[in-house]
Amino acid sequence: MKVNTNSNLLTVLGLGAEGAIIAPFLAEFVSNRYRGSFTGALAGFFSFGFVAAAIIGYFVIPQSPEGWRYALGMTAAPVVILLWWRRALMESPRWLESQGHHAEALQVVDRIEASIVRTGIKLPPAVPVAHAPVAKTANESAWESVKTLWRPPLTRITAMTWVLWLSITFCSYAFFTWIPGLLVQQGLTINKSFSYSIAIYLAQIPGYYSAAYFNERIGRKATIVTYMFLACLSAIFLAFFSKDPTTILIASVLLSFSMNGVNAGQYAYTPEIYPTAVRATGMGAASSFGRIGAIASPALVGYIYPLLGFSGVFGMTTLVMLVGALTVLIFGIQTKGRTLEQIAATEYATLPDPEAEGHQTNTQGSAR
Repeated sequence: MKVNTNSNLLTVLGLGAEGAIIAPFLAEFVSNRYRGSFTGALAGFFSFGFVAAAIIGYFVIPQSPEGWRYALGMTAAPVVILLWWRRALMESPRWLESQGHHAEALQVVDRIEASIVRTGIKLPPAVPVAHAPVAKTANESAWESVKTLWRPPLTRITAMTWVLWLSITFCSYAFFTWIPGLLVQQGLTINKSFSYSIAIYLAQIPGYYSAAYFNERIGRKATIVTYMFLACLSAIFLAFFSKDPTTILIASVLLSFSMNGVNAGQYAYTPEIYPTAVRATGMGAASSFGRIGAIASPALVGYIYPLLGFSGVFGMTTLVMLVGALTVLIFGIQTKGRTLEQIAATEYATLPDPEAEGHQTNTQGSAR
């Protein structure tokens, strides 16, 4: 079987960029009353893709030597549909204003309000909020944007988000990459191992959507910390108390549920704790840093398993998740019920604001 390495590289680059852009983009359109649950539920759609990929890998690829081609064609079809759907997307008015495009931002807001009024809904008066700092100029380079993330007062938040993403990505890849092989090492057949893997992937769905619900009920920070501690308990149970295939499956399902609950929390939390002008940069940088964990964890599992066995592998993931949970607990900020402008103005009031003495429109100066 020959696989085009260049096309694989382009696929990975495209998918990586998508994951970093979607949450910041949609977070800027959703009311603070629903933002946490909406963005968390959005992340929940990843789980359907993982489940579908596991099913396609189980039923389609083994059927013929060309099965992998059919699988790639099936997964590419939705992307073609999305390319057509995207023609209807509007640019974020918050981003437009942060770049100095005030007239365009106002046009987008007017279009959104007009579409709501046409449905018969009467909009309440805009409520003024403190003007949010912009943090960078419109012609600032991408590298300067990344450097801004490590300037006060963003330093603490950037360190916290990078540790969060590194810990959960490290543990996710360690778990999901190696669980079929680890199950086989515990005496399961290959077919039985993959059927268990599908059940474990299915546990992602309630994990994502339960966390999306709690994002608004208890807040994103509390949701992330709670689900990370649940993941730690599941990993401990898996490492030290699971001695047969049934208990291994139960513990693995609980671990999958918990870790993907963390994902729903972090996808809602990361974009909203950065000011508009560096929101996508903050999200993308955290996600990129987390990929170090994705690269390192399979190799570390391969090294640790022969030395410390099944318990050592999941003891390691427990320690990494615990570090991530404590970091968010100690250094994270509360965002529940706050508009993006309120968060930025309160947490980052000392950021440089090149627009403060210039133009100010209702897109950032007010919130509904």
